[in-house]
Formats: sequence, structure tokens, C-alpha cells
Amino acid sequence: MLTCLSADRSSRLPRLRTAAPFSLLRPQPQLAVRDVRGFTLVELLVVIAIIGVLVGLLLPAVQSAREAARRVSCQNNIRQVGLAAMNYHDTRNRFPSGYTQDRINGSFQGHSVFYFLLPYMEENALYDSMDSEVPRNNITATPGQGAAAAISTLICASDQFPEGNPHQYSSTQWYGCTSYRANGGSRPIFATSATNDGMFMATGSAARKASSAKAGIEVPMASVRDGLSKTILFAEGSHFDPNFDTFTVAGWNSGSTISTWSRWYPAGGDSGLGNLMCGAFAPINYTTPFAHGGPGAPGSRSGWYVFQDQRLSAIGSLHPAGANVVMGDGSVRFLTEDMPQTVLALYCIRADGQVINEN
Repeated sequence: MLTCLSADRSSRLPRLRTAAPFSLLRPQPQLAVRDVRGFTLVELLVVIAIIGVLVGLLLPAVQSAREAARRVSCQNNIRQVGLAAMNYHDTRNRFPSGYTQDRINGSFQGHSVFYFLLPYMEENALYDSMDSEVPRNNITATPGQGAAAAISTLICASDQFPEGNPHQYSSTQWYGCTSYRANGGSRPIFATSATNDGMFMATGSAARKASSAKAGIEVPMASVRDGLSKTILFAEGSHFDPNFDTFTVAGWNSGSTISTWSRWYPAGGDSGLGNLMCGAFAPINYTTPFAHGGPGAPGSRSGWYVFQDQRLSAIGSLHPAGANVVMGDGSVRFLTEDMPQTVLALYCIRADGQVINEN
């Protein structure tokens, strides 16, 4: 019985807790936490600066590549115009008139050099649609027709026509544009100042010229005594000149900005030559040197005319440092703006008999 009591008491005694293992009493290591943080403001500014430098380095290269492509496209276009003139000559044994001037129905009317070249530039449908007898009948208020046709071959991609191509002159007159001009020699415009010593000039029953100039002709290759490879057929003309346009705003320039002195088919009037002809009356890339009312500017329209003629007849472009020309043999050259005007004149005059120093 004692045995049983002892056993029973022992079962009622509180049990001592067993001590935790020593390893459980030690502090447990914390899991590693990744140190995540963003860019500081300084680092962000450095990255932006680096990107800006890279863009600054790449953008001129991209622009240069685009301009190079536009220049090549322009060279192809002006070559096509030159080849059209040569094919015209092969058919008729002479180059076409730069601009015909006849008095029809009481007014000066005429066809342009580009009109005559249409069949040789794959523009037969446009040529056939135009009135060959009464040029002013080709003026229209409908873009895409007649004088208002836009001809891609006549446009340099670098040239600028903010008024559009075609552009609107009045409610009844729209005109397509050209970036290229025919070589009219030492001074191709105004009509009564034209020297008629280039490759193209005004012809016809009412054609006008300088008093000292010979009558206008359709030039045969045989009369290009200086050599076809030394004589310009067509050249670019730039249509961007803010100073020129200030005279238009003042009511001069027949109300036309420089970009609208670009009609490939003006259809009539003495001013038509101002849309079509280039020459050596001004240096390459000449632009108006003053604004209307500014220092050096003429105070009268009569004083302005010589500067107007220089600007309208200037060979030039928006390509850097020069302009494309096509020579009488069909070759295309890029004439730089530092070419002396006296040398340019030798390239524009068809039979001066002087040797050109290529250097």
C-alpha cells in the first residue's frame, strides 16, 4: 500500500520543465536584406547630359545624311531637265526658246522653256492638254491642270515653297513651281536689259531685249563655241530670302514673294522672265543684302529694280555652299558660292571665246 501511495503522490507532483537546448538560446542570424535604392539627382543629371551630348553629335550627322540625299535627288532632277533639252535639240536641231513673247489679243503672251520640254520629261498628257495657240488660256483656277500643274522633276527637295506647289496668285490663277532656271547669259532680266548671250532667251514677234543685244534666237549647238561641257544649260534658283520679301510686303515685286517667283509657266508679260531665267548678273547664292527701309536699301522702286533683277536671276540653292547646274553636254556639276562672278560669267555666256581656268 505504501508503494501505491508513493506512486500516486509522485504522479501528482509538478513536473519540472526541461531546459531549452543551448542552441535555441543563442540569437538567430537575420536574413540578408538587399539594399535597393534609385538614382540620385546627380546621377540622373549626368545621364541626361550624356544623352544630350550623344544627340548633339548624332543630329548633325543625320541632317547631313538627309541633305546629301536631297542633293543627289536634285542632281538627278536637273540632269533629267538637261537631257530633255538635249533630246529636244536632237529632234529640232536647236534648243527651245527660253520664253516666247507675242502680242495676242492685245497682251503679251508666251510659252516657257519648260512647256516645250514637257514631252521630253514624260509629261505628254499635260502638254497635250494645254492650248498651244493662246498661252493665257492655260492659266487656271484648278490645281493640277495647265499652268497649275506640279511637276516633281522641276523641284529640288531642299527648296522651299511656303505658299505651296502649286500656289495661288488670285482666285482665278494658280501656278506650279520650279526650282530650276534656264541660263540666260550675263544678264537675263528684266526683258529690256536682256543680253541674249546665254543658252535661252525671249523670242517671238514682240520679244524685247537690251538695245545693244542681238535678237533672241533658239540656240543650235553649233553656236555654242565655248564648248557644251563649259556652258551651263540650267541651274538651281533658291526661293528663300526674307529681305526680298520685305519689299513685297511694301507693295513692290508685283506683289509676289521670292517663293512665288517660281512659275514654270507664267504665260505672259515681261515679268515672266523673272520666273524662268538665271545667269551671271549676281554671284552664286546671292541674297538681298538689306530689308525694305533698312540701311543701304533703295528708297524708290526704280532704285530697287537692279537689286530685284540680281536676286531673281541669281544661281543659288539651299544646299550648303553652292548650287547644282547641268551643262550643255548633260553633265551635272556643283558650283561653289566662292566662285568669282567673272568665272561664272564664262560658264553662262555661250560664245565669249575665253578659256576657263578650272582652278
